[in-house]
Amino acid sequence: MTKRGLLLSILCVCAVVFCGASWVAAQPAKDITEEVIVGPGSVSVATKKDIMMSFGALVRFIPTSESNWDFGMSDKVSGFVFGNVPDYLFKTHSNEAGTVTKSYIRNEDKIYFNAMPQDRKWSFYAALEFDRPIDTDTVDNRGGRSDNSNFGLERLNVSVALPFETRLHAGWDVWGFDHYDGASMVYADDNPGFWLDGTAGAFSYSIGWFKLAETNFQTNSSEALADAEFSDSDSDRDLFAGWVQYQINDNHKVKLFYGFDRIRSVPVGDFLYALTESARNSDDPTKQAVASVSGIGTGENADIDSHHVAAYYTGKFGPFELMLEGAYQFGSADNTGLSEYGKAEDYDISAYALAADLAVELKDWFGFSVKPHVGVMYTSGDDDPDDDELNGYNGIENAQRFSNYWGGENTIIGDTNLVLGTALYGYLPELYGNGTPVFTGGLQNFAGQGNGRGDNPGLTMLSVGVTITPKRFIIYRTNVNNFWWNEDVLVQNVVTPGNPLTRETNFTKVKSGFVGTEWDNELTVALHKNMFIKGQASFFFPGDVIEDVTEALGAKSDDTASRFAAELIWNF
Repeated sequence: MTKRGLLLSILCVCAVVFCGASWVAAQPAKDITEEVIVGPGSVSVATKKDIMMSFGALVRFIPTSESNWDFGMSDKVSGFVFGNVPDYLFKTHSNEAGTVTKSYIRNEDKIYFNAMPQDRKWSFYAALEFDRPIDTDTVDNRGGRSDNSNFGLERLNVSVALPFETRLHAGWDVWGFDHYDGASMVYADDNPGFWLDGTAGAFSYSIGWFKLAETNFQTNSSEALADAEFSDSDSDRDLFAGWVQYQINDNHKVKLFYGFDRIRSVPVGDFLYALTESARNSDDPTKQAVASVSGIGTGENADIDSHHVAAYYTGKFGPFELMLEGAYQFGSADNTGLSEYGKAEDYDISAYALAADLAVELKDWFGFSVKPHVGVMYTSGDDDPDDDELNGYNGIENAQRFSNYWGGENTIIGDTNLVLGTALYGYLPELYGNGTPVFTGGLQNFAGQGNGRGDNPGLTMLSVGVTITPKRFIIYRTNVNNFWWNEDVLVQNVVTPGNPLTRETNFTKVKSGFVGTEWDNELTVALHKNMFIKGQASFFFPGDVIEDVTEALGAKSDDTASRFAAELIWNF
């Protein structure tokens, strides 16, 4: 933990102590299940004290079948990295339930607990979660394998009321800028930290400090002594962020936000470099030789300061609904170690992203809700591997899957796809670049695995879809998302990365262009206000870029990827 972070913690505690007696008068709460300062849960619990309590639960069973997640690459090769990595490498993908492939039954269970006094001076919300593909082993081991478990405290949000209509929160709960009603290009997650919410007339705001990576902690002394960065107070990842929203009226609002992502914990390197790390650190000369031609990287934790300044607007004009968003990313990445490749050692970060969506409600024409939309998103890419700039846009975390306009948990591109170069939640090709794989933002769970590259090619997306609600209990939603990469990328052959004897590497330049089209479909039927069934079908039709990428990777393929799933949901 940095001294700056420790000072901020102390200041937050002092604010609570100093302001503790100056509460703002408010009407007493009557029903905890209708309060917004606690979590989900529709069952009230009677108590003899003034403390109100509630609980609830979410249960989801999701039988899933996937095909050609790698667009058919595994059918063309017997293995990758000279046969040392199985041929299903690109078929696997990581999501909230673990690393999966082909067919499985995912089960997600959450139990919600809430408590607060009638005067709202404090609040408590916690959620316990189990999330795994199920079989006897995972069930008997509470979601784990052998002696580990997946069951634990997924969410925690405790708060205390302060003067001037503010509230201090601590824990880990969903906090972000532009998820749901924005383009989800900048940040949204449940990372742990502290945040202060407040309102002032038509304005609302929130400022927070979030700890994405902490190196001054290990589970035991042997791991601490083996970690060279354990005693380094300057090798974490911290996010300092805030937003202000102005509710112009019931139909229009503007939100401004800023985030400072201070990164000191992510090594410089691409996906293949990370994949062969164990071979690189091996005492076996043969493995070392294989690793020497695998990937680009230095292993150095660069000093990265990434800033995002952004805003979005949402408005309604009669039957039309409009969303506009723009973001600018700037900063620096120093001490990358890339000078050993003849590249620059220090870099400037300069990138941007733009998005828009227009929808129209046609209920007056059809007699029930029919809402088509068209949306676009553009993120800048890096066009020069030899300069000292990183122009490939990354959000603090790329999470386009959480946008109401073109997102969805049923997407192929947003559920980690190594061929498309995407990490979980994002649509950006953040695993590809043109030769300077420096992390400038991305999902912390994947950090160090080659994601979040500041030299990525950027993305253009055109989204067209419609949501139809013929009955209150029936919703059909379909989206056709088309993708283009904006700049060229350098792709290494993963079957034969190079010649270990001569140290020559096997790279191919892949030209920018049409990546492909994803068609996502979801039908939701409510059998009860607390029970729903969903059917999902998604297809990704690859374009010329994917055919070129798979050829460069060593297994030219262009099969259509698909995902079929059903969801049985109980929620109360």
